[in-house]
Amino acid sequence: MDENIFSEIWKLSPKVKEREVYDKLVFLTEQLIALYDRQGRLLEDPFEPSRNRDLSLPGAKLNQHLKGSTCVVTGGLGCVGSRLVSELLAFSPESVIVLDKITPGESEYTLPDAAEIFYENCNILDERRLQEVFEKHAPDYVFHTAAQRNPGLAELEIHQTVKTNVLGTWNIINACEKSGSVKQCVFSSTGKASRYYTEEVYAATKKVCENMLDVFSREGRVKYGMVRFTHIVDNSLMNIQLRESARNDDYIAIHSPGKFVTAQNVKEAAYLMLNSLLYAEKGRCNFLLVKNLEWPVESLEVALYYLKQNKRKVPIIFSGNPKGYGEKFFRGQLDWNDPRGLNLLINVYENQVMSCNDDQDIIISHICPSSAFILKDLINELAKVEGEANAKHILLAGLRKMFVDSLEKVDKKHTLDILKWGIDPKFLAMEDVSVSDFGEMVPIMISSLKGTNYYKGVESLTNQIT
Repeated sequence: MDENIFSEIWKLSPKVKEREVYDKLVFLTEQLIALYDRQGRLLEDPFEPSRNRDLSLPGAKLNQHLKGSTCVVTGGLGCVGSRLVSELLAFSPESVIVLDKITPGESEYTLPDAAEIFYENCNILDERRLQEVFEKHAPDYVFHTAAQRNPGLAELEIHQTVKTNVLGTWNIINACEKSGSVKQCVFSSTGKASRYYTEEVYAATKKVCENMLDVFSREGRVKYGMVRFTHIVDNSLMNIQLRESARNDDYIAIHSPGKFVTAQNVKEAAYLMLNSLLYAEKGRCNFLLVKNLEWPVESLEVALYYLKQNKRKVPIIFSGNPKGYGEKFFRGQLDWNDPRGLNLLINVYENQVMSCNDDQDIIISHICPSSAFILKDLINELAKVEGEANAKHILLAGLRKMFVDSLEKVDKKHTLDILKWGIDPKFLAMEDVSVSDFGEMVPIMISSLKGTNYYKGVESLTNQIT
């Protein structure tokens, strides 16, 4: 029944402003609310389990690092940064430096009134100002959360996103290396960086940054760590938009039915960054993520929940996937050798080297390394590039080189498994996708098997598809 409703909404959505069509969409939306209600999916806020989840924090071990220390938090006036600043105060640091391009009066988040907190108005793209801040405060630990985090905006403001996310992170790392005082630096990445390759700007910038930290872990003085966040409920762009739309708008536009997100809360995000200090290793950059994520939440379910709460008779429409949100799910992303341990924030290669903390609620792993030369060449090109299209071209070309290089260092058997899970014809048909939906990723992975005994296995798969 719901498939018929979905197809009817798809058909009518472009004409939502016509009176008769609008009324029909209201009726279909009420049917969806009734259907989801019968399934027990609108009894509480779909994000509520994620909001209430907790994460372990080894206070005594962290105290040995942080007591009497000086910490810098970039993006410290943002959602995650401000929560991290508050959490750091529990470990009696000498000072916490809140580094942000905005001022406290411009932030929607309030920090405690504490003598240990100092504000430095600084854009991470300003190398000279960064150096002044690091020389002035001589930090022991740096937590880097500053970024352009909106995937949709990243596709519109490509050059600025590349500068902020990639070159800004490059500046932070260089400031750490030159400081002489910084012991560790922790970077906030995204679950989207677990994709083997991506053509979406936001995810691509974060993947480049993960490679950057891995390179500096091998070549630099400082220890580096990373965390991968998923959808953070407390500052969720999707949640805010749907909530406000349900209260105020004539209709609620969602990308499509069947779009799911995993979620976590901001306290978990801050705790991950603190835990990262304990798992830093010289020579490689470990990343941390929440192990026990709740079942993914559907954006349509969130919209229907808010409509029900507001008791408004306005329709849902489907708008299609905008740039930055369009990549299809690749089944080979997950390690199907262990279906019970599936986690959307870690890929098959990374899953082979993963471990867990003592409390079994955090996954620790590391990325497949790629050449330092490729990274440095990309940074040089990005520093000179002008224009949106050129910035994207250079970014993706560099990421492609990193991907090809990293595939030379992995177990080819895992690559074959990934392709079998990802492009098996029966699963492609089930998900209504084709190999071309995954862009350059699959051809690059297939090419990496040429000249090996595994190539015949993937050749038989591709023959079935064609």
